[in-house]
Amino acid sequence: MIFNNPEYITIVVLSAIAVALILYLIFRSPFDYPYFVHQFDISGKRNPCIEDWIDEFIIDGNFYLIQLHNEKIKRWKNDCERKIDKSILKNYRNDQFQKCLDDKNAFCFMFVRMQTRYHQHNYVKTPYKVSQVVSEYSYDYTYLLSRNNLLKSIDYEMPLRKYYSKNQRKLMTKELREKVILRDNYTCRICGKYMPDGVGLQIDHIVPISKGGKTVLSNLQVTCSKCNGHKKDKLEY
Repeated sequence: MIFNNPEYITIVVLSAIAVALILYLIFRSPFDYPYFVHQFDISGKRNPCIEDWIDEFIIDGNFYLIQLHNEKIKRWKNDCERKIDKSILKNYRNDQFQKCLDDKNAFCFMFVRMQTRYHQHNYVKTPYKVSQVVSEYSYDYTYLLSRNNLLKSIDYEMPLRKYYSKNQRKLMTKELREKVILRDNYTCRICGKYMPDGVGLQIDHIVPISKGGKTVLSNLQVTCSKCNGHKKDKLEY
């Protein structure tokens, strides 16, 4: 009988596979949401705060990348809508499109740590680095835009969490101190005394911390010990 013919069975199986493949290609979703993905290397860092890293990312002038990607998402949506309008399966495609939308998680950030591994060949170990994702975070464009606007209001001087910290004195780092000294050229901003050896050189808050001043570059100045002693917590000397 024909049903016992191996060639016939092979043809039927291949035909079924071909039909299934065609149906899959027809009915599978053609929509793939365009996520923004960025990795932060936190190797050697303890208890990193994702908001601080995002703020630093924006402070470094990268918000334009977020804006560009937001425009890309808008263009992708318009292209999808045109594709739906031209489709025979309009309602079906529209349902697929709606399920694909994920604006609340459009911008993805990851913490990664670099790990050292070894490849052994002829009893010789060769080290190489691999990145390991340790945590993931996702946000919508509105959140990042709001964060950028807040950073803009403080002239992108530091992450928001640090700016609003109650302990401003802890924010005086060695790096920040050196920036102030180089900017002011080892010269007291009050009396003009030049202190190239750094002896007697102090970093002063122009608006004192007690009066709401922040430990940011624009609110710091080099002073000699005499001028700083006279100024104390006054706004002006």
